[in-house]
Amino acid sequence: MKGPTEIVKKLALLQIGFISLVSEKVEELIRELEERGKLSEEEGRRFLEELKDNLTRKKEEVAKEVERILKEMNFVTREEFEELKKEVESLRAEIETLRALIKSKGEDEGP
Repeated sequence: MKGPTEIVKKLALLQIGFISLVSEKVEELIRELEERGKLSEEEGRRFLEELKDNLTRKKEEVAKEVERILKEMNFVTREEFEELKKEVESLRAEIETLRALIKSKGEDEGP
């Protein structure tokens, strides 16, 4: 079974894919209307620009919504994970330094 994170991501990708598909179909329709003379090239170009702007905003909204949902679910973000990973590596290095220091102190004192 897939986890909630995977489901949310797939839903977001599905929505983005749907938005892209609609965009392609609308572009085809506009080209067809232009060819038939029902729509001027300028009108078609303006409409496409508006559509692309709207789709870009929608994609950004979807991405923000996915991020919001993941935060609500208390999942760690990639950035948080990487930060924690660096912190663990740093702590490991400190532990090894302390071990080496303790070992050398023990050897200095002798039997």
